[in-house]
Amino acid sequence: MSSRTAVATAAKIDGRRQRAELTRQKIVDATIALSREGNHRPALQEISERAGISLRTVFDHFPEKHLLTEAVLAKLTPFDRADPPPPELVKHSKLKERIALLLDMRTTRLEEITPDRQVSNALIATSPRLQKHRLKVRKFYRDVVETWFAVELDQLDGDLRQRWLIALATLVDWEMWWSLRTYPDRSIAECKAMLNLLLTAALNEMDAAARGNQGR
Repeated sequence: MSSRTAVATAAKIDGRRQRAELTRQKIVDATIALSREGNHRPALQEISERAGISLRTVFDHFPEKHLLTEAVLAKLTPFDRADPPPPELVKHSKLKERIALLLDMRTTRLEEITPDRQVSNALIATSPRLQKHRLKVRKFYRDVVETWFAVELDQLDGDLRQRWLIALATLVDWEMWWSLRTYPDRSIAECKAMLNLLLTAALNEMDAAARGNQGR
């Protein structure tokens, strides 16, 4: 095979892969769109019509329904890249600045995922796959919180450290964000300020508990 033919063949393969991935995303996006409209368990025929592709194409990409469910979950609740705190903030004296920076990033993301989280919450009670996936996502974000507040958490030992970690992670979870944002409606800035207050108070209390243990 000549080099020119090899290049042409590779280009065809890449083109097919790109088209296949675009079709796959159309199917996933159509499923999510229907769910956002209240059709939380759309039939494959409805999905194919919304995506503008044939039912056979849907089956080609997702021969089993649970494969489509997993693809939808992966898009609704992705494992985002999470940066660690900047080195200059990794000390207790910079806790205030560290809290502010984490909340700037976290609240932006919480607001972005709200539409998708509402869809997945409507499905979770009857979806063991979603329940398992949600546990993995929560552990991921708990690990993020642990990284950002390792300086403070490392003053504690064993079960007490774990309980405080869960408490801190709960304060920056989506459920807390949504409870602050709604009924009554509050602005993003107001909710961020409340989270800052709660997180600061929790970390100060945790610090006091750590100093109390050290004094025994």
